[in-house]
Amino acid sequence: MMKKTVSTWAVLLPLAMVLATRSAGAAGPTPPADTVRLTVLHLNDVYQFQPTARNRGGLSRVATLKQQALKESPHVLTLLAGDTLSPSVESSAEVAGEALKGKQMIDAWNALGLDYATVGNHEFDFGDDVLRARLQQSRFPWLGANVMSVKSGQVFDGLKAWDLRDVGGVKVGIFGVVLPETQTSSKPGKDTRITPFCEAAKRAVDELRAAGAQVVLGLTHLAVAQDRELARCVRVDLIIGGHDHDRVEETVAGTPILKLDEDAIDLGRVTLDLDAKTGAVKKLAWKVIPITAKTPDDAAFDGQMKPYAPLLATLAERVGRSPVALDARSAQSRLGETNLGSFLADAFREATGADVALVNGGAIRADRVLPAGTMTRRELYSLMPYRNELVVLEVTGATLRAALENGVSLSSVDGKPPGRFPQVSGLRFTYDLSKAPGSRVTKVDVKGKPMDDAAKYRLATLSFVAQGNDGYAMLKDVPVLPASQELPSPWDALSKAFSTGRPAPRAKPQGRITVIGAPQGGLRAPQSMK
Repeated sequence: MMKKTVSTWAVLLPLAMVLATRSAGAAGPTPPADTVRLTVLHLNDVYQFQPTARNRGGLSRVATLKQQALKESPHVLTLLAGDTLSPSVESSAEVAGEALKGKQMIDAWNALGLDYATVGNHEFDFGDDVLRARLQQSRFPWLGANVMSVKSGQVFDGLKAWDLRDVGGVKVGIFGVVLPETQTSSKPGKDTRITPFCEAAKRAVDELRAAGAQVVLGLTHLAVAQDRELARCVRVDLIIGGHDHDRVEETVAGTPILKLDEDAIDLGRVTLDLDAKTGAVKKLAWKVIPITAKTPDDAAFDGQMKPYAPLLATLAERVGRSPVALDARSAQSRLGETNLGSFLADAFREATGADVALVNGGAIRADRVLPAGTMTRRELYSLMPYRNELVVLEVTGATLRAALENGVSLSSVDGKPPGRFPQVSGLRFTYDLSKAPGSRVTKVDVKGKPMDDAAKYRLATLSFVAQGNDGYAMLKDVPVLPASQELPSPWDALSKAFSTGRPAPRAKPQGRITVIGAPQGGLRAPQSMK
């Protein structure tokens, strides 16, 4: 997630071309005989096929709009710019004792009739084997020019670097790339390497041109700054991207860059009028269509998704209640203490009997404030959609201090809030932003007493953290303490807390984390962040 970027296009195209953004009409007048009109429908970062809690989005509604587009033009491509297998409520759920792990999203995209997808960083959250299975289940090509197998030297099995399609006699090429940070932020296997995206894009475009491509589209899952870099390093006609969860419309080095927010709350529609002989872009128009309850569902899509009706009913079940509103905004969970972060850590500490608990802020994903009242299974999963185990480690005070140092090492006044930021229970700590990373934590108290670096403490945390992810390498080789009885899953621990009221969430943060050197009003970040 990055700060919202919305800029006015200032496109310098040949005089014969006209750029129109957000045109009011659907497709405009019928193009002349020497012109081929290509309609591109695009989405990115879609984690559920159902509408959101605010009744926006829903792939059944998107299917309706796609059918309308096909009635207006025979040449329609529907694209996904990455991130759909994870993290989501449905991907966390089990059907017949087996976790879905994104299967429901592949079924939804197949029902919609997706044409192409590029892999996003979250496509690797369940590992390479699950990703391969999802690629095999897909009735559309997945692109990933910079996702390579070390052993074979070829593109990851099941992906294509690029593809070429004939559109009314014009050869349209498309390639895909994913951000390099995927190597460490997700769980690609040991044989998988995410290579530099510019080099991979250059290679893909050269091969496309050699294969006869007249128009080249880049389908990317990159941060917007990386999309700009891509536009400067390789010449393409259009970049359609994802990852930022914000609407972006820019032109860099003559290349338009378009992105949308997440969960299909809007549908992007690009109309490209192409010269029938040369493929040159004569006109490009972009329209953003809000997906609301005003758009009817598509009966054919709904029919294909009927097998998931029991799952949706299960997700609507009540698990308990919260007496206060819970701040599950992703950015806030990565900036400082939140009442939800403290509640999660409290619930995990109580469920395990540990001395202290630490939860990485990036594990909290609902990205909204949940109102007080009934908590459903869907809301429970939405808080922490990743499949994790609850573990207890015996650590020294020095190791615990190192973990806290890592948690605040990437915090800054104006930077991207880090997913490693620690939400804690059983301790209080102070850190100083003016100090260098690694020496920021100035005070730690455990159960009201100064922490002893030589003492040993039982630390409850998530398996993701215990395995050394998010920079918590100091915990990677710490043995997991054997439990006298099987520990509950994080979801079961939270479900029990919601149903019994013990521990109870507090209305406000409790002052467990103090920051020195923050600007007046505290650290700030974008409202939406996943």
